[in-house]
Amino acid sequence: MAVVLTACTSEPDTKDQSEETSAPPSGPCEVAPEDGDVIHSITVGGEERQYRLFAPEGLPTDTRVPVVYLFHGLGQNPEDAVKYTAFDKAADEHGFIVVAPLGGDEGPGWDIASTVNAKGSDLGFVKALTDAVVERHCADPERQYAAGMSNGSALLFAAACSGDFPFAAYGGVAYLTYGPGCDTVPPTSFIYFHGSSDVAVPYTGGATPLGVAEPVTETLSAWVTKDECGDPQDYEEPAADIQHWTWGCADDARIEAFVVLGGGHTWPGATGVGGQGQTTTSIQATVEMVRFFGLADQG
Repeated sequence: MAVVLTACTSEPDTKDQSEETSAPPSGPCEVAPEDGDVIHSITVGGEERQYRLFAPEGLPTDTRVPVVYLFHGLGQNPEDAVKYTAFDKAADEHGFIVVAPLGGDEGPGWDIASTVNAKGSDLGFVKALTDAVVERHCADPERQYAAGMSNGSALLFAAACSGDFPFAAYGGVAYLTYGPGCDTVPPTSFIYFHGSSDVAVPYTGGATPLGVAEPVTETLSAWVTKDECGDPQDYEEPAADIQHWTWGCADDARIEAFVVLGGGHTWPGATGVGGQGQTTTSIQATVEMVRFFGLADQG
């Protein structure tokens, strides 16, 4: 259940390899500015895994800061994913950090089928990463958020359904999943975007490069039912090519869904990717995610 996004495939920068020792978080801390030119690593189950950190200048030193984990699509790398989505610019404007991990060897991409505790599991890597980022980079454990494109979006919904992750909310583009484990987890807040003309992951369901996707409407309905959301609180068409629904759900959970009419397998508002269909300029997924996560007033 992963999909291909191949337009951004530059080689990762290996300027520095930093294997840091962790210490329990305590008291004020400070994040050194980084723009993704350092490759950090953690060891999970005897395997070294990598991630990039984007930390703007001027972050507070007397409090912990929010963090957005950005999961790239199949064939991307972390640095390209951050630039493509402009999450680095959003972090600079609003005062949070971005952590962009690197998927497994094939693709690179994310395996969402295995469990957190399975040897070599990508979900196990992500779980360990959330602990490491709190310890190493002054992240607020209560304000951790997950965003992803395509295969990365599928990964974050697998994380949501595992019940093992500290993410306060999720933001996905171009792959929505609902598996057996989703029924038992608490209500989940997420914002989601999908193009109606997406060929790689069809809006109406069908074959993808790595599996069969269910129709978006059916998968979204399953989440709305599970979260006890009821009827939409609001529906609007903010532009000719955009449909937008919002739900209020049990335990103060929230769901928002954007359908991009005629949209392809792209990140709404992004630039620089060709061959994946139409990209809307009517909305920006990153701006909407930052708002949904409550980060718009950070900086």
